[in-house]
Amino acid sequence: MERQRAEVRDEVTGAQARLSAALGLQRKLERILDGEAPYDIYVRWKQTHEQPIGWEPDLNDGVRLNVRPFFEAGVLRAPFNVHWRTDRGKNPDGSERENDKHLKLAEKLDVRRRAGRA
Repeated sequence: MERQRAEVRDEVTGAQARLSAALGLQRKLERILDGEAPYDIYVRWKQTHEQPIGWEPDLNDGVRLNVRPFFEAGVLRAPFNVHWRTDRGKNPDGSERENDKHLKLAEKLDVRRRAGRA
């Protein structure tokens, strides 16, 4: 980032565009760290108070779930073919297996606070 700023100061051709792209990438990565929708990780088999807040990946949840914030932010070099629609089958309680769900950060924090995990 500092190198891009130095190139802008030195008036290098194309430096302003590279700096803008780098700042945009930095903003996207910060949003992933914060975990606000749609850059959050949602794990359908975990209770709301167990849901990760921000970039808090659990290796046992799998790559597909942990890479989703980067896919949503568009920061991956190459796209891949995966969907987050409803899975086949049902949950044990009979409800649909919903994967394309985003919880508000404030909601997660409130639920954790009430559960005593904050």
